[in-house]
Amino acid sequence: MYKLLQLSTYGMKNIEREITINFSNETIKNGITKINNVKGIFGYNGAGKSAIIMSVDLYKNIVCDPTFLVQKKTIEQLNKLLNYKRNEFYISMSFEYIKNHVLKHYIKITKNPVSSNYIISEERIMLSNGRTINEEYLSLISKSNGILSFSDNNEIDYLSLNDLEFTSMITLAAKKILSKNGNIDQFKNFLEIEKIILYLYASVFNIDVFLLQEDKHTVISYEDKIIMELISKINNYNTTTENNITFFSNDSIIPISEYEAYEKETKKLESFIQLFKPELKKIELIKLIDRDYYHIRKIFVYEDYKVELEFESSGIKQLVKLFTYLSKCAKGYTTFIDEIDTNINSVYFEKLISFFQQYGKGQLIFTTHNIESMNVLKNQSRSIVVLGVDNNLDTWTPKGNRSPINSYYSGWFLHSPMNVEDFDFINIFLGE
Repeated sequence: MYKLLQLSTYGMKNIEREITINFSNETIKNGITKINNVKGIFGYNGAGKSAIIMSVDLYKNIVCDPTFLVQKKTIEQLNKLLNYKRNEFYISMSFEYIKNHVLKHYIKITKNPVSSNYIISEERIMLSNGRTINEEYLSLISKSNGILSFSDNNEIDYLSLNDLEFTSMITLAAKKILSKNGNIDQFKNFLEIEKIILYLYASVFNIDVFLLQEDKHTVISYEDKIIMELISKINNYNTTTENNITFFSNDSIIPISEYEAYEKETKKLESFIQLFKPELKKIELIKLIDRDYYHIRKIFVYEDYKVELEFESSGIKQLVKLFTYLSKCAKGYTTFIDEIDTNINSVYFEKLISFFQQYGKGQLIFTTHNIESMNVLKNQSRSIVVLGVDNNLDTWTPKGNRSPINSYYSGWFLHSPMNVEDFDFINIFLGE
């Protein structure tokens, strides 16, 4: 469920030209059977790898947070991050849908020259109308040039242009649908367009983004719990298997009712850290009651000393953060991780990627400078993409005994000519 088939974007940082990453090239008519569950994005420093991950993060925030675009912090960040030549941001996501159909959603944001706010200038929900994910789509609902349009029998009376200036139509419609119908158990009786909107909302909610320089907190709100229930219902109505998603927060404040699940996940975290640092004996949880919540402190216990997570090494703290994202990805999430190999030994990193390739239920998309991981991905078509000059992508396709690592070193990827030698540094560091 919620498999990502295609991602296209431009406008973030140095991504001036549109970049499209495919996760499947299968025809819709014959059924989509081969979807990449692991995708590695490689490339030189400054090529724009992190910008792709940031684009997805921006997309999820816009769709899931109705106030995101009007927040002062958001406006300040967009002023710094948007490509100054494009001066607009675009992203489209295509998801596998029931009966061999594909749902596509795209958003474009631009800056209002009068108010200096960022607004959603274009947005569209589309359903596949061709044989492949690159062919024609039928527009179900669209907002463009100040006009809100609906295809036949898809008009929703609670969508208005005024509301859609800063809020995604998916968010607005999903919340109205849930409040109007009241009971998610009536999902079977929803209008087809309402099912599509809820499916898209659940698909976007199912995306997780890890940015290296960002310290996110995964607080599960009451509204999030409703969405989890919704996801479960949609799973039941659309497929015979469930993702069996377990939600786990690394935050220091959790509801008392969730402590037992938190404790179980901490034991898994303990085993995960021990793979990288065998001398760790256990992780103790120190909890203090605050009404209906626990304030949690994690204590890492070793043979001769104890240390709180706050004072652990940067590598261990990074692994603790990564664990939440990897755990959710293993159970069904579509997870984007920037510079996944930071503070991870190359051997362990390769084994970790191999696990997600063979056993993971979700999709793992990561950026990395660790080209050794190409060895794990080389036999799966389209699992390796290299971002090169002028925002061009090269996709690795297995052929004979060719090695992607040797090809990368030798500059055989068309847009990534690795034309640097050791003597190029002589003049820089030693003079002529």
